[in-house]
Amino acid sequence: MYHAESRATVLRRLLKEEKIVVAPGIGDALGARMAENAGFKCLLVSGSTMSNLLLGTSDVGILSYGELRNNFLNIVNATNLPIIADADTGYGGTLPIYRMVREYEALDIAGIQLEDQVFPKMCAYFSNTAVVSVEEMCDRIHAACEARLNPDFLIIARTDCARSLGFDEALRRSQIYYEAGADMIFATVPPSVEDMRRLAAMPFPVCTSIVEGTVNEDLTVDELADMGFKLVKFPQTLIRASMKAMYDALQVLHDTGSTKDIRDRLCAQKHRAENTALDEYNAFNALISDASPIKVQE
Repeated sequence: MYHAESRATVLRRLLKEEKIVVAPGIGDALGARMAENAGFKCLLVSGSTMSNLLLGTSDVGILSYGELRNNFLNIVNATNLPIIADADTGYGGTLPIYRMVREYEALDIAGIQLEDQVFPKMCAYFSNTAVVSVEEMCDRIHAACEARLNPDFLIIARTDCARSLGFDEALRRSQIYYEAGADMIFATVPPSVEDMRRLAAMPFPVCTSIVEGTVNEDLTVDELADMGFKLVKFPQTLIRASMKAMYDALQVLHDTGSTKDIRDRLCAQKHRAENTALDEYNAFNALISDASPIKVQE
């Protein structure tokens, strides 16, 4: 899509004007369209969600950069919203980070989230996660900062050290990563809500994620804003809701041989068409031909 200003600039303005920005986590073009239609202003493209959707695998670091880039092309063409890309560890070193930032800027992605896990990484909510040295992570941050051409391109530094090294170390690393050039800091898996308050009190922009089943699952967006967070992500909500709905539907179909018991949980054909841009394609066809519009059969 053509934009008069970069989505990175739009995101920077949102972060400046809004008390807090909410970014649901999506993994494909359909999720992007639905989130925009629901009224959200920003999206996180979640690495774990993409692993689930594209490969049917857990987030254990086997999704390649090329697969991600091709998926991002579909996503940015499906939405006008600014997109924050989960960049994992940078895919192999400072030169891959340089390439990634340049290519993501060319795709009009608004920013990245770059983490300090070893390569290949795992979901932060799995056991056995390990992190690199502070010096190596600072090299990653420096590479991302030097590679960007648009100063509005957002670089979020993420530390996953809390499980293995403690939350005090996460706070120490947060300060160092900000001083290394990151625009915003994210520390995963806080042990308690009080630890989240400690992070939010740091003297630089911070973000967080709400993950259902963890200590922060009941915090509201307003409560997070009052703490001082500038951005809140919901990385697992949509994929887990989708998986539960698919599981339930498949069980009913398998057990009863019919879908009549779940009809109230299926979206209408009209709703499906609204979220897959049928009106947009009909409008385009009307401009170039006198073909009859494509209609949904109720």
